[in-house]
Amino acid sequence: MSNGTVARLPEASVPEGVSVPGGPFVMVLLPHNRYLLGRPAAGVDDRWVWGKPGENPQDVFLYDSERLSLPQGETTSTTLSAEMVTFLKRELLAQMEPPGDHLSTVLILRGFMRDHAAFLDDFPFQDESAFIHCINEDDVLRKAYWTLRFALSRGEFDVVTRLKAWLKAGPELFNDPDNGMKIWFSILDLPDDTALQELEALAFSREDLRHMANQRVVPLLLFNPRSGYLVLSRFGKNGENSYLVWAFLPPALWAELRERRKLSIRDVLLALWGQYDIEHAMEERSRYTRGLGDAVSLSEA
Repeated sequence: MSNGTVARLPEASVPEGVSVPGGPFVMVLLPHNRYLLGRPAAGVDDRWVWGKPGENPQDVFLYDSERLSLPQGETTSTTLSAEMVTFLKRELLAQMEPPGDHLSTVLILRGFMRDHAAFLDDFPFQDESAFIHCINEDDVLRKAYWTLRFALSRGEFDVVTRLKAWLKAGPELFNDPDNGMKIWFSILDLPDDTALQELEALAFSREDLRHMANQRVVPLLLFNPRSGYLVLSRFGKNGENSYLVWAFLPPALWAELRERRKLSIRDVLLALWGQYDIEHAMEERSRYTRGLGDAVSLSEA
């Protein structure tokens, strides 16, 4: 590490005094005779510890795109860059299967996609391998499955309502990344500075946003002829657990959803939120590149 170079270690090459996990792991050798070790953990994706070989390690938490500082006494510390932290987490997740339970996912999915061919009587949808192969050929089913599976693993059951709205709106509407829709979340009355700048660029002033946030009746709708429609609603229980969801739609998308497909304002918001869930789930799924559904392609490669 004298010049900052990071090199992959040979298989099973670890310092003496470090217990090697029985499953996937990632290890980094650090200056001052320290090491950082990551492995899968029940209830969370990953668990990381660091310390000296032969001594009891300490738990640390790695967050995507955030640097990690490991103090070594009062004056010395080792810092891993945000890019390195993201890289290490990806290397560990790439060795793991995606979280979540297949059976509970498909049983709930069948409840609101019953007419899909995957849930006909002659298809073994409860067979995980067969179902994974099936969804790789069906973009809508694949997105709904992984979004629901990841959400259920975190106890986020409200995603079912959003997926239903997404299906009702028509998934084909959201395939175009240039459709102009945007969504933001805020615990306070106004979103963060980045979101505020985006909203102001869409010709919505901070006064407009404050006025909307102060209203008790939701959902609220604000139209600006220079950009489009802004929808606001409040979710969660009153008090500390409530939060605001803001969504922007250009006029063409608004007309399609409201006038042609006859969705309520709430369903429009939930559909856009469902698309947001799906985009994040697909990004999360891509990190488990050696997980379910990839074994055949990897072995062939």
